[in-house]
Amino acid sequence: MEALMELCDLIALNPPQFHDKLSWICDKCPSPEYLSAGSPRVSRSQLNAVLAVARFLSKSPDSADLRSKSVALEFLRSIPHSFTQSFWPQPFNAEFVSSFFADFLGYISKATESSSVFAEEVAGFSGEVVLSAIGNGNGNEQQQSPIARAFLIALSQNSIPISSSDADKLVTCLIEQFAFPIAVPGMPSPVHIDVSSSQSSPLSVNHQSQIIGSPVNEAMSNVSGSSSGVMSNGGSHMWKSNADQLALNLGLNDGAASSGPQVASFEEESVGMLEKQEIAFKLIAHILEKVQIEPALLEQVRLIGKKQIQSMSAFLKIRKRDWHEQGSLLKARINTKLSVYKAAVRLKIKSLAALDSSDPKSVKRLVYEAVAVLIDAAEACLLSVWRRSRMCEELFSSLLMGVAQIAISRGGQPLRILLIRLKPIVLNVCAQVEK
Repeated sequence: MEALMELCDLIALNPPQFHDKLSWICDKCPSPEYLSAGSPRVSRSQLNAVLAVARFLSKSPDSADLRSKSVALEFLRSIPHSFTQSFWPQPFNAEFVSSFFADFLGYISKATESSSVFAEEVAGFSGEVVLSAIGNGNGNEQQQSPIARAFLIALSQNSIPISSSDADKLVTCLIEQFAFPIAVPGMPSPVHIDVSSSQSSPLSVNHQSQIIGSPVNEAMSNVSGSSSGVMSNGGSHMWKSNADQLALNLGLNDGAASSGPQVASFEEESVGMLEKQEIAFKLIAHILEKVQIEPALLEQVRLIGKKQIQSMSAFLKIRKRDWHEQGSLLKARINTKLSVYKAAVRLKIKSLAALDSSDPKSVKRLVYEAVAVLIDAAEACLLSVWRRSRMCEELFSSLLMGVAQIAISRGGQPLRILLIRLKPIVLNVCAQVEK
């Protein structure tokens, strides 16, 4: 394998000179006719050749060699056939499959970034490939192919172009399949933003507005845009955050009362569902980065990100002993949930960047609201019992980076508010260092 990759790198330096070598590698790849036939099976050497061709394209995307592009495109098009174990070399190795998808999509992603022509060719059919992976198992966690899941994980880490005509369908399908339960602190069960049960068009927001318009969500929306007062004159440098105000609105006490209802709410989310949410958030963020989606759907995405981040403060305040799970099970749950939150932060940033700037007042309000929500979440990270964990540190960094990106993208408009809100966080960090 290493020798093949070295040969590939050598060919990329001067494709015309090594045209025969490139043809030899392409000959080793499975033919389009074979891949489109019923129940194809590929060998490890064929997969290695496919990787070599994709690597070549990532290094020489404007090469005049059409066959190498055809090989890579046809294999990408045939990926839905790979969602069965019989497609892969035997004995089946899940780790090999995950590694293959990560490498292959990484090369394809890099090639599309360097060549607009190749990017257009990929976008022409990539939506259908992604939809087939999302729909595999019809959203049933037990029925979904682990291979389709591995593909989606790799895709969430390496974005590929999607056509604007497929973007709305993909985002809607991601929301429908994974339902996105929003854990509301203190409530016995999560509030769902789920368009799948709506009898109207997938892009209709009627069903969504009924859910988001509930008293609990209205309370969350109202406090998100409120400003926080900073205590001075020798008082504590901490302020009552929006998350604390939300807890009061919902009848919660900051740690004094039992956190049982909060724990039950969060524990209703299985680790498997959390992993799917993380994948979906990353995929939607990739789509928003590349193409525009329907305004009503964008608003739904924005609200999903907002609700996720708003639930972060309550989640991070839960004490270790209050969880029913302990040990490695609890650690897995916490790390997975923090990963979901990190993906939700990026989704929030991308949804803000995609807003229509024709209504500056509305955009300004949403920007200030986002800054408040992200800083409240950053504060919660600092005060959490998990603050020294790697995932919590990464989440904290992503929150502050997100705030900085918002400020920069808006020409420094929220800078004054940002500096006021950052002061207590800085003081908290300094206080923890001194301990």
